[in-house]
Amino acid sequence: MATAAVVSSRMAAATSVPSVTLPAICLPGATPADLDRLFASEPGGVVGADYQRATTLPDGRVLWTFQDAEVRLPTGGTRLVHNIGMVQDGSCFRVLIGGTPAEPQPWLFAAETTPFVRWFWPLGAEMGADGLLHVFAAEMNERSPGYLVRTEPSATVVAIVDPVSLQVRSTARPGDASASLYGFSIESDSTWTYLFAQCHRQFGFDPYIYVYAHDMTCAPRVTVARVPRGQLLAAPTYWTGNGWRADPAGAVPILDTSRLVNASQFTLVNNQWLAITKVGDWWGDRVVVEYALRAVGPYSVIAQWVPATKCAVDCNNYFASWIPSAVSGQLLYGLSHNRWDGIASEVYRPTFGTFPAPPQRLLPAERCSLGYCG
Repeated sequence: MATAAVVSSRMAAATSVPSVTLPAICLPGATPADLDRLFASEPGGVVGADYQRATTLPDGRVLWTFQDAEVRLPTGGTRLVHNIGMVQDGSCFRVLIGGTPAEPQPWLFAAETTPFVRWFWPLGAEMGADGLLHVFAAEMNERSPGYLVRTEPSATVVAIVDPVSLQVRSTARPGDASASLYGFSIESDSTWTYLFAQCHRQFGFDPYIYVYAHDMTCAPRVTVARVPRGQLLAAPTYWTGNGWRADPAGAVPILDTSRLVNASQFTLVNNQWLAITKVGDWWGDRVVVEYALRAVGPYSVIAQWVPATKCAVDCNNYFASWIPSAVSGQLLYGLSHNRWDGIASEVYRPTFGTFPAPPQRLLPAERCSLGYCG
């Protein structure tokens, strides 16, 4: 089982892997109802996928990434592909998958992937100062003979993508390439790029309701590091509660750690930070939105609700994330769904909803005057 780092500390040329060219699917709009219908239609042969993330590109398009997509084969069967992309242009969507229709492969890090043994799940993404998109990913390793039985991340890596062609130019290690996964969520203000961490150790650790699941020593902890804006590969400093330091051992959680799991995602809207969390990830029933004046908090709950599952008994909800919205005053969010038995079905597709954007409250200078400088 391979556990060595997949790339050097310097940028490396990306391994060439053929890509499937798929037609675009165009919808009347990009409302939550439109997006729900999109995923119900098996777009580009994608039967289902989860951990939906989306990043706005400089030209206004949106790049989506997903974990573990179940892809329809020409024979009618399906195959699990560990990551895929999707580009949104207005209300038209085109799926990005490596390989061929008969032999689909991951969109990112396909050449480095050994299916079900060593693979790569996309994390956050952000435009770099070099004009290229940096898509962070967790290198995952299965430590058992099965799949998602004893699974853990071993490193953080980066795919560097041309934002126009969406071709992977190269791969790299970030300044913190550890399994702490700084880059689980990424957001920038005018000066800094913030790399939020969550351990993403979900399978085979502590027992909960008779299932060996999340690692409770780290699953509730969300810590944050920062680099100068757009310097995605730079050595970060870490928030210690009293300031920013170079030692990651001093990093402290910024969200409530009494929760079972905080797989939180962050966005900056109207000079305010918002975190969205499906509390407990697979477990629990609430989605929580929290607000802060600084990336490091303190965060206060401003809304929470209990979303419906897709079936009464055998289904769950997990991983809430922010999705770019073209509607002024409105935030869009996605939520992952599955069956407890993990069988790929119509349940294994995200759904979407809206949340009102907070009004403009404080400009950066005003925040600073109150002691909330970055």
